[in-house]
Amino acid sequence: MYYIGFDIGASSIKAVLARDRQIIKSGVRDLPGDLENLLLALIKMHTELIAGLGHEEIGGVGFGLAGAMDLERKIMLNSPNIKYLNGQPVKELLEGRFRGHRLKIEHDAHCFLLAEKEAGLAKNMKNVFYLTLGSGIGGAFMINGQIVAGSHGAAGEAGHMIMDMEKYTGWEELGANKFIKNILGVGSAEAEQRRRGGDKKAEAAFTHLGKNLGVGIANIINIFDPEAIIINGGISATAGMLWPGIEEGVDKFVVSPAAKKTQILLSELGQFGGALGAAILVEKQGL
Repeated sequence: MYYIGFDIGASSIKAVLARDRQIIKSGVRDLPGDLENLLLALIKMHTELIAGLGHEEIGGVGFGLAGAMDLERKIMLNSPNIKYLNGQPVKELLEGRFRGHRLKIEHDAHCFLLAEKEAGLAKNMKNVFYLTLGSGIGGAFMINGQIVAGSHGAAGEAGHMIMDMEKYTGWEELGANKFIKNILGVGSAEAEQRRRGGDKKAEAAFTHLGKNLGVGIANIINIFDPEAIIINGGISATAGMLWPGIEEGVDKFVVSPAAKKTQILLSELGQFGGALGAAILVEKQGL
């Protein structure tokens, strides 16, 4: 059987056709500016992915969504970076567009972690915290091999840790693409080009970003004491610049001497890890 997976994030939609937990086809589109066009884009991407396949060959469609949903994954309660999803009955809307398919909906970072657990770096691990660094910061964690949803379905929202009490500034304002844009007026990809060209302001911005990430990661290690923290997302492509700041934060702020040695790993799944996780999610539902 083939499975479709969608990763609907703050700036783009990524989709895959997977079989045996391997990506067969993939596609990317910019995130539309309204709900109706988002639903249309999902249908178009689905049609492109299943071209040449019979309906009976499709085992289901999984969706990873950025934002806090209810525990049953029926309603989007708050999507800070996709505000038109707020309050929407996402399960009902998707079921209406994908009639005849088995569907499964989950938080996008949980889908990333599931892909790592089933086909990536977390295969032989039990206690892992996963971070996606891009437009914002997404998070998910597993304890004793189980991905934790929390009592209200919103566990793992590390990006919304408050890092500055006076300004009520969240971690993703200081540790994601938003930080680079606020300082330089451009996204991380262009900022990286400037840095490579010798721009000292861009270099300083990435150095500062790394330190901000180090403080947040130290907080996570102190609270969860994981075997590893796995990082993915667009910002992680600049890891060489960020690493000294991350290491500094861990060394300075992690309380346990043993926990200072927590593995901090870069995901090898690439940009389609979340979409693959969404496909695996619906596959596992049918087992």
